[in-house]
Amino acid sequence: TPPTVVWYEGMTVLPDSSMTSFVCETCGATFKSRNALFRHLKKSEPCRGPEGPGDAKDGCNVVVSGGPPPQSTATENQSLQDTHKKITNRPHKKAKTKPPEHVEHKFSIDTRPDTYAQELQAKVTRLETLLASAAGALSLPQTEVFMSPPEHFRMRCEFDICQNYRGIDVGYFMWHGKERVVISRFPMGAKLISDKLMPGLLAMLQKEEILRRQLFQVNFHTTLHGDAVVSLLYRSPYQRAVKKQQEQQRQRARQKKEELAAGGVDIEDDATDLEVEMDEGPLTADWEAAATRLQAALGGASIVGRSRGKKRVVGRDWVQERLTVAGTPQPICYRQLEGFFSQSNGEVAQHMLSWARAVARADNAEVGENGPARTDDLLELYCGNANFAVALAPCFRAVLATELVKALVEAARQNADDNQIANVEVARVSSEELAQAIDGVRSFQRLAHIDLAKYRLSTLLVDPPRAGLGPDVAAFAARFPRIIYISCNPVTLVEDLRMLLTTHEIARVAAFDQFAYTEHLEAGVLLLRRNTPVVQAEVRCFNEPKRAESRDVLQDAHAPATSRAANTVSRIYQSRAILYSTGLLLTLVIFRKRLGDFRGYLRGLMRLCSSEG
Repeated sequence: TPPTVVWYEGMTVLPDSSMTSFVCETCGATFKSRNALFRHLKKSEPCRGPEGPGDAKDGCNVVVSGGPPPQSTATENQSLQDTHKKITNRPHKKAKTKPPEHVEHKFSIDTRPDTYAQELQAKVTRLETLLASAAGALSLPQTEVFMSPPEHFRMRCEFDICQNYRGIDVGYFMWHGKERVVISRFPMGAKLISDKLMPGLLAMLQKEEILRRQLFQVNFHTTLHGDAVVSLLYRSPYQRAVKKQQEQQRQRARQKKEELAAGGVDIEDDATDLEVEMDEGPLTADWEAAATRLQAALGGASIVGRSRGKKRVVGRDWVQERLTVAGTPQPICYRQLEGFFSQSNGEVAQHMLSWARAVARADNAEVGENGPARTDDLLELYCGNANFAVALAPCFRAVLATELVKALVEAARQNADDNQIANVEVARVSSEELAQAIDGVRSFQRLAHIDLAKYRLSTLLVDPPRAGLGPDVAAFAARFPRIIYISCNPVTLVEDLRMLLTTHEIARVAAFDQFAYTEHLEAGVLLLRRNTPVVQAEVRCFNEPKRAESRDVLQDAHAPATSRAANTVSRIYQSRAILYSTGLLLTLVIFRKRLGDFRGYLRGLMRLCSSEG
């Protein structure tokens, strides 16, 4: 039986790779592959025919061993001819498409005051649906909604810089997927940003070549009362050869210093010869002079230049914000650092602080309601620059706040001093470390200035990043009778609530529209321990004798609770203790006469048991 073949105009090709005999019917030449046949047809004009190998009507036929080629109709020949062209004319690379024409950026920066209320209600409905999925059969309180101004509400924004792009000398742009969209106006931004800083900076960039050279991004940070800082971010290519040369210079400088010191030469007098020349990058003295002119053109706004680990400041690298919080006699001053997190919607930030202050003081307190301070204490995790701690401090006997970033810890302490708040202590520890210190498992040098025994911590405030608390921190939070949870991501909030609602119930819910006209919505939740009335005289605190029954934050949430009195050695160090004990036994058995080794192992074991971790 002849094999099945696929017929093209002027040749036949066998799909079965096992049949490799390709014969030119015109000249009788035999080829092992189809590509070899194609090369033959291109070179041999008699075999190719007048219109090429794929179009020849009376040219050669390729006979595959096993039988003659079948005959084809005109329709089949045309179809197979098109298929042949697709195979033989396939491009090696995809054809480049032209960039899309300029598209006005309407999807995320235009404001829609007429439909704002409906858009906000849709977001609140989605939040309530998520909370209901976590609460299950538990009832939810009515959501307290705090709206944003319909326009000019963003205190912070950032833009990329385009230069010589489609006739634009220099301008702002944003990315919409892979599409670069030029920004000509920003109605969401504060009036100081949209009306003064953005056009003023563009005008200066067109005049000052040194300011826009290697510039790729601009950040604006303003306040409700007119303070502003503009950050200019520059590219600085990594030069491996230059870095290696600088390291060699440092080594030679160190060697020369040692030689001069050995010879008794005064090193300070010869210090100028030992300096290593460092590349300043774009942030030169000329740049600082141009930045000073830019500061004057922008009405005194501070200018910060950044380039690969280098920073140059004209003015200051922070802004001073004043927020009016309901229930406080005067506005609260905050120092907000450039490049660090702060609330981008100043008006909504005031509502958020007012709500948190009300629920912190009493479970059913109205926003703006005043009353006596509580007799217990507040613990805040992820305090940042003490945004909540300073506002809530008058409602408690004392406040303990934690933060890991050193610059934010210093800013938090400065904000407490600026507002004459004396009952706030800021510690640079993580939540896990704080739990171990509270339970007496470990002691930390960073907590040496804080007496944890004096605190009666019954209220916890958390404002975590978008990733949420996580299971370990949520287990630690479940130990508190009252939890104030401020969330910037309702999805991770629900994940944490599924764990917290096993011991607590939702008493109050609030929605804060920090980012109007977007899908983002921030939420506030007050959680109260179930079946335990929160009465100040009966609040269970961590420094009371019942603390030994509390669950360790590092323990599995589903494991049975273990009292601290029965678990005096942390699980982190149990393996080390077992290792030292095994070594001690081996020493007693093998080196019975070498009491020196025994004493050494004993001292090591004692140091381990008495160490601070």
